[in-house]
Amino acid sequence: MQIKEPNDIQDNVDQQHLIAEQDQSGIFIEPNHQINILARNTVDKLQANIQSSISKINQLLMKAQDIIMNNSQNQDLCQKAVQLVQVASIGLMQIININELLENKALAVEQNVSSLNITCTRNQLNEYTTNLVLDYMNHIILENILKLMDNFLELEKEQKRNLAIYLAKLQSCIEILPGATRVQHNDLFAIPPDHQEWQLINPFIEKKQLASDEQIKKSYDQVSFGILLGNAMISKGSEYNGELMKTFMEGFGVLYYGLNKKKMKSRADHFLVEAKKEDAFKAWNLPETGIIKKFLPAIFPSISFNKKIYIPKFFRKINKEYILEQYKQGTINKINNDCGIFYPDQMISIDDLQKDDINQERVQVRILCHEDLKFKGVDGFMSLFKSTKNKDLNFDKIVIHIHGGGFVAMSSRSHQTYTRKWANNMKVPIFSIDYKMAPDHPYPEGLDDCWQAYMFIITFIQKFFNIIPSKVVLVGDSAGGNLVAALTIQAIKAGVRVPDGILLAYPALSLNMKSFTPSFLVSLDDFLLHHTVLKLCLNSYVQKEFDSQVDPMLSPSMASDEILRQFPKTRIAVGTYDPLHDESFRLLQKLVQLKKDVKLIEYQSMPHGFLSFDIINGMKEAKQTVIDAQNYLLEMLN
Repeated sequence: MQIKEPNDIQDNVDQQHLIAEQDQSGIFIEPNHQINILARNTVDKLQANIQSSISKINQLLMKAQDIIMNNSQNQDLCQKAVQLVQVASIGLMQIININELLENKALAVEQNVSSLNITCTRNQLNEYTTNLVLDYMNHIILENILKLMDNFLELEKEQKRNLAIYLAKLQSCIEILPGATRVQHNDLFAIPPDHQEWQLINPFIEKKQLASDEQIKKSYDQVSFGILLGNAMISKGSEYNGELMKTFMEGFGVLYYGLNKKKMKSRADHFLVEAKKEDAFKAWNLPETGIIKKFLPAIFPSISFNKKIYIPKFFRKINKEYILEQYKQGTINKINNDCGIFYPDQMISIDDLQKDDINQERVQVRILCHEDLKFKGVDGFMSLFKSTKNKDLNFDKIVIHIHGGGFVAMSSRSHQTYTRKWANNMKVPIFSIDYKMAPDHPYPEGLDDCWQAYMFIITFIQKFFNIIPSKVVLVGDSAGGNLVAALTIQAIKAGVRVPDGILLAYPALSLNMKSFTPSFLVSLDDFLLHHTVLKLCLNSYVQKEFDSQVDPMLSPSMASDEILRQFPKTRIAVGTYDPLHDESFRLLQKLVQLKKDVKLIEYQSMPHGFLSFDIINGMKEAKQTVIDAQNYLLEMLN
């Protein structure tokens, strides 16, 4: 990790503040997180940030109270002011409590502890990570809210949007602050780069600079334009009722905002701040719908074999009862060897396997291959015992892919921009799983789909195609990375065949919002993995009865040493400008300590989702990330 000296940090913050003052557009300035977040601030700066934040919040509260008292007839105005008071009051309480801890005062914590309360002791308080949140809150958020509050009654439409944007950032900072105070003092992101823990894992990390920081930012801006335009388009349509009117206004939004980038940015970020769940997920799912869906295949590489199969659920289901029983027994993070043996009474035919029967619960899986696979007939139960050896060439290596999309969007289809390249170049079949998604199908339904598909493929696929999988490697990106790791953990827990290797691309390895990582602050300024949408995704996937703090199939980085000792070869790819960056290093650290075969490649200044950006008018730097991932897969297959 590149960590700046304290003086460099202060200069950087001052420079950001100066730029923000000079900017008259009202659009926020993106801070350089590679410098600011992954940096160690001096301890004495914490006290300065505490006092400054308390002062600014008190000013905000007084301004808001004046607005409420003097404008009681303006309901909309008062509602905004009341919202500010509610959010700021909680933040003020938190910061005062932190200050009391620094003064060695005991906190009076109520019996029913709110998740927003500061509950650590003075010895537990991590001053460094606490200061990271307060520093951002103090310099980036509170200062801008104060400026907007000075002219609250005369705010124009764009300025009102910016106020909502900053209030949402303040809310997110308040939500993560308790976790920041409780970060362990020996955590990787609370220790200096010369610490022995970093020295231990550094040999397993490859840092790769694909281009200059400026060039990568320029390339990402091209991708961001499409993301922003999509969000602004959906935002415009969401104002109207009726699908026909919505569609028309979305089309109008494309034309209008495509010609006005400044308003597009403001509209898009404001949309994410206050979007309904269905609208936010609709924006994420744009590549799967409408005109984009029709034209997307034009950018796919050609491929010889692209078929869907529909896999029956033959194996023990991973359902709510199965998970909750393990919570009750205290075995959720232990090896249970509870898979059992299963043989179906009647094996389905190859024709049935290719039939999408809505009356049966099936898992859709897309198969990609550089050449046509040969179909085989299946003759019932006894076919399980027939020899599969023949004169035809059999593939003995396969890749199973699980796509990302926050557990709520996307599919194997939209990820073919790179999965087809892998299939053509590696010359091995790729099975890409289309699991059911939240919010209609929350955890563990999507994981069960992946489990059923995995078990069927490794057990029965040789009965249908000329494939005898002696080597199986799993790969997943983002939410798919979470599911790949969770599937591997389930295989170890259940006592079945473990994949020969796994590749996790910018994976979501912790779904516990109470656990703080500095890289989460990146989401406050990232249009792709926006902090409000992240929370919507987590709340949609993880229902209240499940515990992401202890369940390793929700938060794979929490897996026990007993499970991690059985992990296969593991390869991880992340970018430094990614809200999910840090948790990958925490998993890496655990695997290195257990002397497992693990490597991590860290792309400097690259954002979340880079594999999908190797497209026309995308990020030219992303091409190398697809090749590197392919090389990782080949290494594990061979």
